[in-house]
Parts: sequence; structure tokens; C-alpha cells
Amino acid sequence: MSVPLLPRRPKRYSRSLVFSVAIIAIFCAVALLAPWLATQDPYQRGFKNADLPPMWVHNAFSSGSAAHPLGTDQYGRDIYSRYLYGVRTAILLIVCALPITALVGVLVGMASAYFGRRVDAIIVTLMDIVQSLPGIMFTVILIIILRNLFAPTWLAGVITLVISFSAVGWVGLARMVRAETLRLKSQLFFEAAVSLGASDWRILTRHVFPNIAHLLLAWVVNNLPAIILLEAILGYIGVSLTSTIADNEFTVVSWGGLFYAGRSALTRNPAMLFVPALSLLLLSMSFVLLGDYFARKYQR
Repeated sequence: MSVPLLPRRPKRYSRSLVFSVAIIAIFCAVALLAPWLATQDPYQRGFKNADLPPMWVHNAFSSGSAAHPLGTDQYGRDIYSRYLYGVRTAILLIVCALPITALVGVLVGMASAYFGRRVDAIIVTLMDIVQSLPGIMFTVILIIILRNLFAPTWLAGVITLVISFSAVGWVGLARMVRAETLRLKSQLFFEAAVSLGASDWRILTRHVFPNIAHLLLAWVVNNLPAIILLEAILGYIGVSLTSTIADNEFTVVSWGGLFYAGRSALTRNPAMLFVPALSLLLLSMSFVLLGDYFARKYQR
């Protein structure tokens, strides 16, 4: 007599995972569709429409318009369109800056521990120098130096931000990778690979990197919100890419720029500050939940 097979239980996913992935996917979709979702040109000025309130505000002094759902700033630029393009800037910073920073951190950390002696001393000294300055201060200095070196275009502004963030963020990962590589050098499999005459490239790619991949994954997930948070902080304190085109327009539309402009318009139009702030909170929380999920999964 055959025993009937029990139905396979459906695989359950964590609610935090589903929530975080859904939120991140929505923001990525908004970033891709920003040129089509925007109702106005985010750079277009119109002083006749300056300081308009959101469309739900109607009073004796001013009245909102459906053409500008979140109102306009002091130059007449549409806040809703600038918010959407700010989503694109935030996602593009993550996509560009994080892989570059991770690559530099992994390569420098492995080289420091593997080759040792003089190479290790030089790299450790360099890391100490970079970490001796506060991260925000070092980033501000780099942005001030780099923002006038490129042609004043939107893409050049993003490149400046990516270079600035990458030059600061690689140190923490490099130290983690260096410590783990030093630990792996004392293992038997490492000594066996060296005794068998394996090349340095083969040892690093086949034996070292697979054993530090979990550190890289944890670092990437945990540092996803750090990039957009740093850009928002810099924008809030007034450090932005303000190279001029022809009409003194901002070359990079970002949430940080909205924070800076929203400080003076808090009583007149709080949506300019609170909408990107809530979006930043929601996106950062999604990345934190995603990192927590991967951390718990790896610990199992």
C-alpha cells in the first residue's frame, strides 16, 4: 500500500523582505520613468508661477494648480517634477557609486593583506589618512574641487558625486577585507594552494574572494542608504553642485537640493521638505530591512 505524498508546503517569504523589495522596486520604476511621469521641465523657470502652494491648498492669498501638484519654488520650478528627477539621482548614485566603492575596497583590502610588508604599510597609512578626516568634511572638499572640472551638465554632476562618495566610502570595506584575508592566510587550504604553485591571481579569485563574499554582501546592503543620506545631508547644509549652465540653474536635481530649498519655505509649502524627507525615510528603511533579512539568513 503506497503512502500518499503530503502536499508540499508553499515557501513563505518574510514580510519585511516583500515590503522592502516592493518599495525599492517602486522607486526604481519611478527613477526610470521620471521623464514621462514629470508634468513639467524640472529646470524651467517661470517667475509668474513662483511660490505656488500644493494643489490642495486654496485660500484668499494663493491657490494651488493641478499643473503643479506639489507647488513651485521661489524660481517657479515645479517641485513635483524636481522630486521625480531627485529619485532618479538617488538611484543612479546607488547604482554607480556602490559598485565602484565596493570594487576599490575589495581590491585594496586583499592586496594589503596578501602582499603584506611595504604594500600593507602604505595602504594602512593611506586608510588612516582618509579616516583622519570626518567623512562629510572630506566629501565636501572633494565636491568643491571637482564640481568645476567638468562641463556643467546633469551627468557630470552625478559623476562628481560618485567620485566624491567613492573616495570616502571604500576604507571601511577595505579594513574588513584585509582582516578577513589575514585570517584566511593562516588556513591550511591557503597554504596548500601556495605550496602547489598557484598564481597570485588564482589564489585571490578562487580561494580568497569566495570566502569574503559574505562580508561584501553585508557591507553593500548596509551601505545602500548611506549614499543617499550623505547626499541629502550635504544638500541640506547647502553643499550642492551649483555650476551654472546659462541661467544659473542647478545641474543636479536631488532630494538634498529640495531639502535646502525647503528650509526657507517650510511655513509656506511644507511639502517641498516633507515629501522627499518621507521618501528618503521609506527608502532607507527598506534597505535596512533588506540588510537585516540577509544578515539573519546568513546566520542560519
